[in-house]
Amino acid sequence: LSLSLSLRYIGTTHIRHDNKTPSLRRDKPSDEAISVFDELRREQPRALTPAQKVVENTQTTFYVFIMIGAAAGLLYILYTVASEFLFRVSPTSVFKMALKKIKSHERASGVLGDNIKGYGDTHSRTGKSLQFQPYEVAGTDYLRVVFHVSGSKRQGVCHVDMKKSARDGWKVRYVVVNLEGFPPGKITVEDNRHETDSEELPDIDYSEIDKEFKA
Repeated sequence: LSLSLSLRYIGTTHIRHDNKTPSLRRDKPSDEAISVFDELRREQPRALTPAQKVVENTQTTFYVFIMIGAAAGLLYILYTVASEFLFRVSPTSVFKMALKKIKSHERASGVLGDNIKGYGDTHSRTGKSLQFQPYEVAGTDYLRVVFHVSGSKRQGVCHVDMKKSARDGWKVRYVVVNLEGFPPGKITVEDNRHETDSEELPDIDYSEIDKEFKA
């Protein structure tokens, strides 16, 4: 009997001990949870005073103007670089422009015939080498380009002269085709010398210059 009571007492004590353990674990808050709540309380935003709001708005406006100015400067630089590459006159661009004018010119297309083609120096290996000569008159830049044209009827040599105006940039002075074979002749596709030669340099005689290039 005494042994039975001892076992019951021990079992009852063990059961009570097990029942109390979970309640102790639930009631005791962890240090980690406390630290999280403390951090949340610390990170709560503080209300700005009117003076602080004025300072913050001023700084924001200042930064916005800096960004706008930087963007405008970048766009200007890009425009300048693009203008140098896209709008710069080259012998190839002059050749394409003049050939287009010849094909659309009524008399030139009638004399040369159909399927008008343009090409460079016939003595070169590829026939694509354009003859050109930049020159200067009284501080003004010029560019002379010479190439060959041929159609189903006749062929000739085209002379193109460009002038760089300080006000309007590059302008066409003339586009002239000297016909080869018989009968000889000349087709004036475009001639603006009366305008370009008198707008900035009225006292210069271009006759000798043009005679040298057979224009």
